[in-house]
Amino acid sequence: MDMMKTLLTIIIFAMAAACSSCSKAETLDQVPDTPGETPSGKPEEPDETVSSLEYSDLLDEMTSFDSMTRYPETVYEARQESSYDRRSVDPSMPEWFANDDGWGYIRYEYPEGRVEKVIFDEQHPGVITRMWLTSFGSPETVIRFYFDGAEEPSWVMDSFNLKEFGKYADISLGDALAQPSSAWIRGSSMYLPVTFAKSCKITIEELVDPTTVSRYYHINWRRYPDDFEIPTLTPELLKANMSRIRKAERLLADPQPVTGNTVTDSATLEPGESMSVSLPDGSMSLNQLTVKASVDDFGVLASALEGVIAEGIFDGYKTVSLPLVQLAGCGRGAYYVKSWRFESDAKGTLTVRWMMPYQSEGKILLHNTSGYRISLETEAVTGTYGWDSRSMYFHAAYKKEEKYPVRLWSDYANGIEWNFATITGGRGVYVGDVYTIFNDTYEWPGEGDEKIWVDDESFPSHFGTGVEDYFSFCGYFRYHTPFSGEPRLDAANFHGYNIHYRTRNLDQIPFSAKLRFMLEMEGHAAGTADLENAVFWYGDAMTQAEGVEKYDL
Repeated sequence: MDMMKTLLTIIIFAMAAACSSCSKAETLDQVPDTPGETPSGKPEEPDETVSSLEYSDLLDEMTSFDSMTRYPETVYEARQESSYDRRSVDPSMPEWFANDDGWGYIRYEYPEGRVEKVIFDEQHPGVITRMWLTSFGSPETVIRFYFDGAEEPSWVMDSFNLKEFGKYADISLGDALAQPSSAWIRGSSMYLPVTFAKSCKITIEELVDPTTVSRYYHINWRRYPDDFEIPTLTPELLKANMSRIRKAERLLADPQPVTGNTVTDSATLEPGESMSVSLPDGSMSLNQLTVKASVDDFGVLASALEGVIAEGIFDGYKTVSLPLVQLAGCGRGAYYVKSWRFESDAKGTLTVRWMMPYQSEGKILLHNTSGYRISLETEAVTGTYGWDSRSMYFHAAYKKEEKYPVRLWSDYANGIEWNFATITGGRGVYVGDVYTIFNDTYEWPGEGDEKIWVDDESFPSHFGTGVEDYFSFCGYFRYHTPFSGEPRLDAANFHGYNIHYRTRNLDQIPFSAKLRFMLEMEGHAAGTADLENAVFWYGDAMTQAEGVEKYDL
């Protein structure tokens, strides 16, 4: 893969707020990871599915914490098209790890004498939920959108500036939904949902020789049943929804706190001690958890925080178990983060905004496994929650592996993959991850593609083009967006720690029984890396991730 690809930067600014509640206990009950039947029982059969969707529903969903906790009313397929190397067709062949990822496309077409590379061609109702595109090598590029079988494009933009999408409706898209600015000619990204009633085709026209320029792209979309009714995005539809678009942009850029039942507490924990944050009984949800940590010597604060393990127990099920710094998206070092789902001020205050619903009882446990005495102040805000047949529990798990091999990207015959996540045990929705690489080499270690299989797929519905592309980042400096970021980069040559996060919004991935996520371990130099990740999903109580850390606390 061309190293220049990592020059892409994506600047969106956001954070978010929600709500929760809290109290402390001196001793802890030992709770099994998968206890016996509780009042949650076996999920009821889903209600009758909906057969239509308004554009406004998607905009509202983007800033709803509640909607993600419920299995989709209409079960859609979450899919991804990308520029991955098309030689990768068979896992038993060496080409499965081939990495010429900037040359993948569907076909060439020649309308009116133009040469257009087709990069997306969907023949079902759907909505594009995320687009990530690069234009380095040559910015002389035109991208076209053809809707519902039309021979003429509805949207035509230059140089991958997806902010131009709004110009056809005489509007400007803000940085929260499309970025970067028009001055940035190397690429663009967009989270504004693009709906189509029957079909959508996207093409790229190079204004230079197309055989001389590689293009990297990701297009995430939802595929709905053929009889599903969803409107095609038009200038008129954009204008009619401007108030909701602006509201979404405001909330993502400057979210307002959510009011609720707030309880604060505090405890000073010696090494090996714990505290319990008890939540109100009833059908409720923990909507926001803030933990403020302090130690006698600020120089060891990060190390002390890394040793705080957070566990969540809801209706008797332990569904959350991982280091607090992973749950809060900042990872080792507790670096600064500002995003839609979590944030860290790099001074010891961590905020988690995943909504965690339960039917009757819930609590959060904080264990000090570090070698330091640490003081914790907690604030939780809860709210009532209407549990129904589609409701799911929040799950978070963590795994790590030391000295894992990293192959040179061109040595694909000896390619190797890491099991990033395998989730089984029931239905669920995959909603995000935090990925940490401690790199032993002095070259970029993240050339490997992500591959995600849903349920019984024979070929992954998500086949990516590299770590930097999956996390929509540049790689050369820290950055923060509502849905992805790089809070830690130890060195410009990528030696040491590299930490990335991605939380999924409309691009979440539903599964009915299983999700498997493999990540190729390829880089610009052969070597080893220490790997860590946290994965987040909503799912039935008994869903679980394989090979994750278990804590005997």
